[in-house]
Amino acid sequence: MTLSRRVVEKVAVCSTRLSTNNYISVSAKDVESVDMKAGDEVRVVLIRTDLDGDVKPRDRAVYENTLQKSNQVYVPADVRDKLDAQAGDLFKYIIIPKDAFPGIMDGPIRGKAKELFQMDETQDSDDGPDESERPERQTSNAEFTAPMQQTGQITVPAEVRKKMALMKGDMVLATIRWKGEDISRNKDIGTGNRITLKKSEREELDLEPGDEPEVRLAVFG
Repeated sequence: MTLSRRVVEKVAVCSTRLSTNNYISVSAKDVESVDMKAGDEVRVVLIRTDLDGDVKPRDRAVYENTLQKSNQVYVPADVRDKLDAQAGDLFKYIIIPKDAFPGIMDGPIRGKAKELFQMDETQDSDDGPDESERPERQTSNAEFTAPMQQTGQITVPAEVRKKMALMKGDMVLATIRWKGEDISRNKDIGTGNRITLKKSEREELDLEPGDEPEVRLAVFG
């Protein structure tokens, strides 16, 4: 496995692939440089690499785990689900001993992580949509077709968002139809006014980047 390595103070910044048993590997040199050893609790920021623009909240996950004797760190199921991660996928990660700083995004680490991965602070808020800016809803459902990106993202057209009064952070019931098959899933309206299909969902429908499936959105309440 090839690792691209960069160490900043107590932080190891690397690229690696997710193994079949859901671990990422840290090079021995990085472990030594960051002054970690097997059994240490570590904080990890795991970041997708198949991105063209800035890293957004949905594209990264922060978690804590234990460094194993083999210099591996386990990736929990909830983290894999958030990032739509499967064995063989390539990720960047930041790893730091848990006791090195009060928090993974505190102090000097926050600045360096933002510099390295262009983390957009304005997109990192967990606040919901500003209801004062929401337009009046004209319909509770709408249909459209749009191309799917490499990452499984489909942009909801402006006219659909306006008619349905949709804003970032809203949840919709999305029915995706392609080649006579369809699936229905709850989806969030994410950054860039997109919904995202997981890899398993894309495979279920045999969707490839550039395909333009039929999409039906519905909201309730």
